[in-house]
Amino acid sequence: MITFERMDNMQFKEYLKFMLPDYIRDTAEHYKLDQELATEKAQKQMEQLLPDEEQTEGQHLFHIKEGQDLAGYLWFHVSKEEKKAFLYHIYVLNAFRKRGIAQTALRFFENESKDEGADYVGLHVFGSNENAIDLYKKLGYKQASISMNKVL
Repeated sequence: MITFERMDNMQFKEYLKFMLPDYIRDTAEHYKLDQELATEKAQKQMEQLLPDEEQTEGQHLFHIKEGQDLAGYLWFHVSKEEKKAFLYHIYVLNAFRKRGIAQTALRFFENESKDEGADYVGLHVFGSNENAIDLYKKLGYKQASISMNKVL
């Protein structure tokens, strides 16, 4: 059985230790930034998005659990004023993949967002993440814009 548990402050800090290095690496790779600049940008972004850490209004940070085991993470924001939600991060640990957990988490995200008054949801995915793109398309997500770059 898949459940979703809100993170407490200790869990939130552990989550950032887990998530940030991966995000920094992806940012550096996709935007051709050196590690130092990518790290600086990521830290500033976290401070802006989560000024009150896991207690920041509108931000929802969850552990995804399968039974008693940690199976992944889910982070999204709901703006009641704009009636929209944005998925910042979904991650299923390797040992729990191919079990439908990501689909369940996305449906949870959609339902929670709708319950809070959102009319639509959005997300960002790096173009190289083909598995995620396929999953999002399967669940009815459509491209809203395309950002492209070219290495010179």
